Amino acid sequence: MKPGQYNWAAKDKWLYAFSMIPFVIVFIGTAYLLSTHSIYLTITLIVLFLITNIFQAGCCVGCPYQGKYCPALCGVYLGNLLSSVIYKNREFDEKFFKHNATAGETMVLIVALFPLYWVWKTSWMLVPIYVLFIALHFVIFMPTQCEKCSYNDTCPGGQAWLSCRKYLNVKKEDI
Repeated sequence: MKPGQYNWAAKDKWLYAFSMIPFVIVFIGTAYLLSTHSIYLTITLIVLFLITNIFQAGCCVGCPYQGKYCPALCGVYLGNLLSSVIYKNREFDEKFFKHNATAGETMVLIVALFPLYWVWKTSWMLVPIYVLFIALHFVIFMPTQCEKCSYNDTCPGGQAWLSCRKYLNVKKEDI
């Protein structure tokens, strides 16, 4: 991890809240839709989300944002707060970080892909809407949060944003 940390401004926090709107809509909508098929599907979605939070908490060990405001893992996980409880006295360990980062990335994909069958089964037209809301979240979140984070070269999401920025030929000043 690199030294120093970005001091998040009020504007950053408002942009974060704005980026969360599409996620909240899709998560609540999906949870409701799954409950129309079976309440156990909704419970499974929530459990998968909670498991992802635990892996995210492992990634936050040793980070100066631990227990403070942090957009963390796509902005939708509270691992930084959970980490300050579970791993309060643990030191940063690269192997532990990589294990949790890999598991967290995998869980994000599982959480996103898990409901797709039932979304499609309800109405195939909901699938593009589902994907659009997730994409909208990332399009708003990554340039406004990952760009400024002091650990964007360590975090898998930050690394993804830096690669996208380079691929899209977007300069830091353009954001």
